[in-house]
Order: sequence, then structure tokens, then C-alpha cells
Amino acid sequence: MGGKRKRSANKASDQNGQPTEKRPKTEETNTDKPETKTIVLDKSPFPEENTGENRKREAAIYELLGSLDGDERLAAADALITALLAGTEVALKRHIGKRLFRGLASSRNASRLGFSLVLSEILRQLFGPSELAKTKFAGLTFDNVLELLVEATNAGGSAPGQEERNYYFGRLFGLQAFVEAKILFSEESRWPKVLELLLQMIQKKVWIRSHCCWVIVECLPQMGQAGAEAALQTFSDLGLGKSAEGVGIWLRARSCYPNMKVPSKPWSDPLSAVSLPEVSRVLKENVANDTGEDKAVVQQKQGNWTAQLHFVWDLILENLLKSDAADKRPNKEQIGLFWTTVVDDGLFSKSASDPQKFRGFMIFQKYLHAFASVDQSLVRELFTRNLMKCLINQAAKEDRYLHRAALKTLNTIEKTVEAQPELLMPVLKELMGKHGVYEFDRLTTSSTVGGILQSVTPANVKKVLKFLREPVLSLKKTPEEAETLRRVYAEYVYKITAQAKTTPTDPEATDSKSVLEVGIKELASCAYSLQEDFVPELSEKEREVFRHRLSAAFSKVSKQEKNAEYICEAVRAVKPTAVVMSDEIQSQSKDALKAMAKLLKKSNKADDNSSAIFSGLALLYATTLLQLYNGVPDALNILEDLRTCSEKTKEKEASASVFLVDILLALVSQKSGMLRQICEQVFEAFAPLLSAEALKLLTDPLSAEENLRGHQALFENEDVEMADGSESEIGSDSEGGDEDEGAELGSDVEFANLDEEDVPSDADEDNNDDEEGKGDDEDGEAEDPELAALDDALAKVLNSHRLDQDDEAESSDNDSDMTDSEMMALDEKLVNVFKYRAKSNNRKNEKDAKESVILFKHRALDLLNIYVKQEASNALAFGLLLPLLQLIRTTPTKALSNKAMNLLTDYARVSKKARAKNMEIDADAQFKLLEEIHQEAMRDVSHMFGKAASTASLLVASSLWASSQEHVDRINAIYARTFAECQKGKAKMQGAFFSDWVNWGMGHASSSSSTTNATE
Repeated sequence: MGGKRKRSANKASDQNGQPTEKRPKTEETNTDKPETKTIVLDKSPFPEENTGENRKREAAIYELLGSLDGDERLAAADALITALLAGTEVALKRHIGKRLFRGLASSRNASRLGFSLVLSEILRQLFGPSELAKTKFAGLTFDNVLELLVEATNAGGSAPGQEERNYYFGRLFGLQAFVEAKILFSEESRWPKVLELLLQMIQKKVWIRSHCCWVIVECLPQMGQAGAEAALQTFSDLGLGKSAEGVGIWLRARSCYPNMKVPSKPWSDPLSAVSLPEVSRVLKENVANDTGEDKAVVQQKQGNWTAQLHFVWDLILENLLKSDAADKRPNKEQIGLFWTTVVDDGLFSKSASDPQKFRGFMIFQKYLHAFASVDQSLVRELFTRNLMKCLINQAAKEDRYLHRAALKTLNTIEKTVEAQPELLMPVLKELMGKHGVYEFDRLTTSSTVGGILQSVTPANVKKVLKFLREPVLSLKKTPEEAETLRRVYAEYVYKITAQAKTTPTDPEATDSKSVLEVGIKELASCAYSLQEDFVPELSEKEREVFRHRLSAAFSKVSKQEKNAEYICEAVRAVKPTAVVMSDEIQSQSKDALKAMAKLLKKSNKADDNSSAIFSGLALLYATTLLQLYNGVPDALNILEDLRTCSEKTKEKEASASVFLVDILLALVSQKSGMLRQICEQVFEAFAPLLSAEALKLLTDPLSAEENLRGHQALFENEDVEMADGSESEIGSDSEGGDEDEGAELGSDVEFANLDEEDVPSDADEDNNDDEEGKGDDEDGEAEDPELAALDDALAKVLNSHRLDQDDEAESSDNDSDMTDSEMMALDEKLVNVFKYRAKSNNRKNEKDAKESVILFKHRALDLLNIYVKQEASNALAFGLLLPLLQLIRTTPTKALSNKAMNLLTDYARVSKKARAKNMEIDADAQFKLLEEIHQEAMRDVSHMFGKAASTASLLVASSLWASSQEHVDRINAIYARTFAECQKGKAKMQGAFFSDWVNWGMGHASSSSSTTNATE
């Protein structure tokens, strides 16, 4: 299709077709609605003439009769029917002709519903078993009443469009009232007159045809077999049988009277194999355009498409689901034949229009619900070739005309499986089977399969995994296609794992395992173990995909503490046969697995607090083992620290928290959501045990510079002195170095036409880095883009080329030897090229180092945030205030300053509750801290920093006040000294710093005064 279309909200109604008369709004259920009040209305007979007070009474009753409230309608209908039947014939005739029949043409609220209700009951009393028309109202014959309806609903020739529609619908509702009264077949002369009126409307207005035919369908059970045969013959003679309405009437008639004689034309059984091709053309509503149409049949006007589903599809569904007499189940073969012929080859054929395909999606949704509730084996008959092709194509892109309809269909599939999980495997096989595609979610840009996989249970998880695994085992495709399919398989297994519901396994089933456990083991096995059944064998790139998905699954499921055991058991079950490890590493791995098993046992036996600590350590072991399998250099050191930490935790030594924080910082410094989630969970369990030294380990990184120097100080990757020397050589920090190099690099003659096109920029290098691994690097011989750029620059300077470019290079045999001056000029050019490359590399290293330091600080703040929320009553938390203030003041990264500010705000909020617990503090240490905060506050005049300093200062002041109100003099003295410094001009601060102090003091003064008065 072309560009994105603009959809009109009234598109369906503009195309007209089979419009539905506007229905009254449904009565919304309001839980706060008071109990229904009793409506008392006058039921006395109406007078023959409508005068004064009686007119008001009638108006009130008819107003309630058209109300949207069902109770009001019923009360009004009861009063009206009682009053009319108890009155005179003149009053009844006046109300029927001038009020009730005319009211049917009104579209106000629920008028048609209320008026039809009254008319049905009155007609039943007049012409039904009571026969009041003969005994009491002799002048009201059937013909007279029917004539009153025709007169009241006659539009006339000059009525505008909408008014004409109202009159036609009024007549339709009037005839419907005759049908609902069940009086049409007590005398032979009645039904033909009503049928004639219905046929007249059918012939005149195509948009009301289906509604009129539905009235006929409702009459079929009342008219008897002979009447049904006559009605079908009439339809056949008029040429109305070959229509969607005709199909519905034929089906209902055959359903009511199985032994009836059916006209030979247009068909005896619309659902027979012989009739289905013709029925398919009819139901597409394009008979007039079909080349295979019956020329002898008078063609009817065809209504355009409408979004409302025709009633014939309900009747077809009813007939298809009828139980076979032999096996008492629906005829599966007949259903399959009907669906393929009529829906798949009809509504979803290549020649089908968008409206017809839209209707096909609606039919699919209706039939899917019905089949799923009656016989689940029938569901698979719906996923046919053309339907699946259309569904995938329309869902793929947002600008497709039926995109939203396709998404709604996919959503219906997902909800159906969610409601009936036993449909999981049948539906999954259809979406990915013969007419589907394995990478269904990727092609449809949806999460249908992912949503369906939420319904995986311990009983079927192995079957589901086997089905998903089989298509990716033996692949005779290109490496790129094989990698794509296996990437999709990894995503499916991740969905199963991450969405697993923690339902108890079946204790009687020996092979019953948790969905979570099975999913994690499958991901881990593909990530680290040799898989002989995969042909070709999983590549390292594919294993990396499984490792990423395993990491994401760990991050997802580790949020719940009860899942820790599943994770650890999955890691224990891993056989890292695909990982090359030395004997030492294998020995360390085995020891770590044993330690993890012991911790899990202790966790199961310990109380809640200790259990969280032991399970946290076990999780760290599991995580570090995966790091070890991934080849992370620090993994062995972390395992050693973990062993030490476990021993010290067992002996309840204070230094255990130092080892733990060191381990967590080593893990969170890596860009991994799994490591972040697990570290935060473990830190939360250990927070009460943290010492001041451990907290210092968390706050020290906050003061690091956000550059290469800070990166080296944090991660100790290089010797700082050597780094300083290299920086000074390239002019990074030295005075005047930049100017000298800038002069050299800015020369127009130094590089011999080496402009920006010759030397790649940082952006070009970044693009090369992003594309690395997408081209020829499958063979493991991808060329470093920076080296390639350097080769090109040298080639231009030396007028040479690389050895592997001999075929492309021009011959240089005629070049003369260079003179000494030319050699000197060439030497300068080479120096400039290498200087440029060194500076470019340094810029990239600076950028990477800055990002690493910022990320590390973010992770440290995340851990500190957990601590202040959980341990606000711990006096050690005050030691965080000064480092946080210094971070807000010094960091050039706004996100970091905002996070630190939010941390301070959270601490202040939580500490209000903590102070009620009589927290013990060291007053001298707190006063010293308060003075340090004031000294820090004088170093910056920014608004945010002033607010942060005020918050920190009042936190300390509040703790001192809560400890003893005698401390208030020293608190005020410190504030006074700071204020004096500002007055003298020795310091600059935000005025809010002192106004917050005054407000804080006045607040405590008010509370103290209230306490004193209460005591007195």
C-alpha cells in the first residue's frame, strides 16, 4: 500500500450498506446508585377525549415509556396497558393510532423499545387467546389495526432522508410487535398481509432488507411447515433466495422443519458441498459482478459494506455446531469445507476487497469464541492459508488499511488462549505451522506468541519447548537465517521464563517441574553447553544471544525472593562444556557450586532475616559463576571475596559487609540489568549489617572525576602517572599544549590535502563501531575501522598502498627517489598523522571513561537510596549527607545531581518516622557534621545546591532536637555564625537556607507551646 492513510471515524456509515438504526445507550451499572425507587402511576382508564389534566397524565406516562431506565419503562408500560384495556374502544384506538404507532417513528432515547413492548401486549390481548377484539373492542379488527400502522408510518414523498428512515424503522418495529404477539398464524389471512408489507420495504430500501428478513426468520417457528414451504417458495419466485438473507431464511426453515419440501432454486441446503461455491459468492455481496451468476435470477440491489456482522453468520454457526447423530459432535469435515470455501477462498481471496476482509476478521473472532467453548478441536479449522497470509500482512505495518482489525484479531486469539489454556498447543501449531511462520511476532510486530506463552503450565511446558525447539535444530539455511531463527527461539524461551506463573507442580507427576525452572535451564544449556542435536552447532554469536536472554530472565525473576532457589538450581544444572576453562578455573567453579548448595540449605532452615541473607549470597554465587563462564576477568577474584564474605557472615564479623559492598560494586559497574537487580536485592537484605567502613566504600566513588583520570582512579586499569604523562604528550591537560597542536593541526599545508574526508571523525568511528560484526566479521577476521582509517591516511601521505590492494593500485615504478628535503617534509606529515590519531583515540577513550564513571555513580546512588529508605533510623546514614552534597555541587551531569537531590528528599521524608523511634546519636559528631555541612553550603550559590544543603542541615538539626531540646542553642549559634559570614560578605548563600531554618524553628516553637498547654 501507499503512504499512511487517514481514517475517518464515520467511514463505515458513509459507505452505508446495512446500517443499524441508532440504538439507545445501554443502561450503565452504577454500584453507587441508590436502590430502585417504587414508581406509582395512575392506572385508571383513559377518557375518550384528551383534555387538560388527562393530557398531562398521558404526557408523563409516555415520557417514562421512552426512558433509558428499564424500571421506568416497565412501570409506564404496566400503567398504560392496564389503563387502555380497562377503557373504551375509542380511547384505545386513539392511543394505538396516534400515540403508540406514531411513537415508533421517534428515535428519542428508548421510545421504540417501550412503545413496542406496550403494542405487543395489547395486540396479544386483542387477537390472541383472550380475543378482546371480538368481545370488548369489536371495531378494532386485525385489518383496522394494521391499517393504523401503515397510516402512522407513511413517510410521504417529501420527507427528508433521516425522517424517511425513522418512518421505515417505525413500521418495522410495528410489524415486529405483531410477530412478538404471536397472533399472525391464528388466521390464514393475517400473515400474507404482514409479509407483503415486509417485501415492499425490502424492494424499496436495501438498507432495511436484513432487518425485515430477520422478522421473517423469527416468524418461521410460528408458521408451521406448510407456511414455511410457502414462504420459501415466495422468496424463490421473487429472486430473494440468492442473498445473504435468503441463506439465513433457508437455514432457519430447515432447522425448524427438517422434513420440509425446499424449492429447488436457488438451493435445497446452503451448507451442502454442491451449494457452497454459490453461497460463497452470495455472502461476498458481489453477485452482480460474478461471471458465474445465474442469469435467470432477477438481481437484487446490493447494499454496500457495513461494519455490522450480518445475522446469517449466527445462523450458519448455529447449524455448523449441531451435533452429528452418530458421534454427538459437530461435523468437523463439513466445518472445514465451509470455512475454506466461503471464508478463506471467498472473503480472504486475492480479489476480496478490504471491507470483505474486515468482515472476515470479525467472523473469525466470533467463530473462534464459539468453537473454543463447544469443541476445541474445531479451532484449528479456522487458521487457513489466505486468512493467515492476510493477518500477517495487515498486522505487519501500521499504515495497512486493516492494521487495527488485524491487531484486534490477534488480541482475540491471545485472550481466548488465556481463558482456555488447553488451546495453547493447537493455536501455537497453527500460528507457526503450515500456514503460519515461526517468527510470527517479529513479522507481525506484535507480542501474540509471547502473550500466548503466558499460559504455559508445568504440565505442558516440555511439550511447548519441544515444539518451539524442533524448527531450529536442523537448519539447511544460510548462517544469517539460522541465526535469526535461533534468536527468535531464545526470545520465546525467555518469554516462557519471564512470564512464568508460580503455580505448584503436580506432586503425583514425577516429571513435573516448574515452568520457571525448565525455562532457565533451557536458556543456560544453550548458552554454555554443547548441543549435539543442533545442526549446525550453535555459534558463539548465537550463544551470546542466549546468554543475554538468560541475563534478562534472571533480572526479571530475581525480583521475587522465592525464585532465588530456581535460579541457583538452574546454574547448578549447567554443564559448561562449551566454555574453555583451565583446571584452576574448573576447580574454583566446583567449590563455588558446593558453597552455593550449602547456602541454599541454610536459607531453607534459617528465619526470615537470615534466610534472605543466605539466599542473597547464593544468588551472588550463581551470578558470579555465570560471569566466570562468560569470561569476565574479575570473576575469580569475586568468587574469592564471596568465599571470605560467606565465612565472615557465618561468624557474624563486622568486616563481612565491607567484602560484600566491594563485591556488589564490582558487579554493578558492569552494564547488566541482571547484575543490577540481583545486587540491589542482596544489598537490601544486608543493609542492616552495613558498617561505617562499608558505607564509605559506597560514597567514595561519588567524589571521582567524570573523566579518564576518574575512571583510572576507580577501576585501577592503568598506572595514573603513566596516564598523566601520555595526556601531557597529547596536550590533554598541559598548558599551551593544545595551542601548539592546534596550530599544527590547523595548518593547510601540513597534511598534504589530508582534510576531514581523509581522516575519519569521531562520529565516523562510532558508526564503524556500531556496524562492527554486521559485515564480514562472521569469519572472525573483521578489520578494525581505526586501523583502516590510519592505513588510508598513511597511503595518502606516502603515495602508497597496502599489500592486499595491489590489484587496485596504480603502478609506481616510474616514481623517482625522494630528496632529503622531501624526506624531511614527509617526516613532518607522518608525525602529524600519528598525533591526530593519538588525539582522536584519546577523545574516544575520554568519552567511554566518562560514561563508565557516570554509570558507576548512578549504581552507587541506587544502593544508597535503598539504604536510606530502609535504615533511616540508623545513625550511620547521616554519614551520607556530606558526600551527597559534594556530588550535587561538583558533578556536571544533571541526572546525577537530580538523583542525589531526590535521595536527600527521600531521606528527609523517611527520617520523620525514624525519629519517633528514639534514635541514639553522638551529639558532638552531629554538631561537627552540621558545621561541615554549613562550610560546604558556602561553596556554591546555585538554587538546587542551596535547597540540598538546607535539607541536609535541617536533617541533622532535627536529630539533635529529637535527642534533646537543649541542643537548640548550639544549633542556632551555628546558623548565626553562618549568617554573620554572609552579612560580612565572606560567603554567598541562598536566602532560602536561612528562611527554612526560621520556619523550622517556628514550627518546633508551635509544637512545644501546644505540648506545654496540654500538660498544664
